[in-house]
Amino acid sequence: KAMLSGNVYCGHCGGRIFATTARKSHHPTAGGTVEHIPIYKCYNRTQHKQLCNGPTTYRAERVDQVVESVLRGIFERAKSISEKSLVDQQLQMSAQQYQQRLKKAKADYAKATKELSKWESLMLDSIEGTCVFTPEQVKKGMDAVQANVDDLTQQIQTLQEQASESSALANEIAEQHQRLLSWAEMFDSASREEKKMVASYMIKAVTLTRDYGIQIEFNISEAQYLSGMEMK
Repeated sequence: KAMLSGNVYCGHCGGRIFATTARKSHHPTAGGTVEHIPIYKCYNRTQHKQLCNGPTTYRAERVDQVVESVLRGIFERAKSISEKSLVDQQLQMSAQQYQQRLKKAKADYAKATKELSKWESLMLDSIEGTCVFTPEQVKKGMDAVQANVDDLTQQIQTLQEQASESSALANEIAEQHQRLLSWAEMFDSASREEKKMVASYMIKAVTLTRDYGIQIEFNISEAQYLSGMEMK
């Protein structure tokens, strides 16, 4: 059986690629049976040839070997890094990212409030008749700037809350690390169904192109964890 299912795409047309089987040979074996091998097949190329100029089929064995090799590489990295250093590194990266985003949001907020003060002064001038803009025109500008101030206020509050959730992030990273270590121990001797389960959890999508070009996109949570291990 093929290891991937439901998350394989054609890099030529963007359509789905599904797992199936094909005859290995049109000649029956000595027992009179025809041997079938697992393959991945582009739906568009099979059903709507005008939509895809890529290959119709890919040998599942070749694709799965590459995917398994990538997963083993991740498992080896997981075994070679200490959980504490991984957590500390990820928390430091998150803290730096949040501080940078907070700094920018606060600078934008200060700029917006300064602009709002100018509009408020214009409103007074407009009411007194010393401004070229009418009160209605000034109010329209004030409303737009006020909406920006309100949005930045919410952004700052959200970023501050996210930055304070470091302990939850640390627990999540530690749990993912332990999960990868357990999979690393069983992967080589795992059944095809067990390997399929691991792959479906870790991989968001696999894109196939001609000559067995393979691009793997990991799930968001997994990608965040892997970034702590400097996966590229």
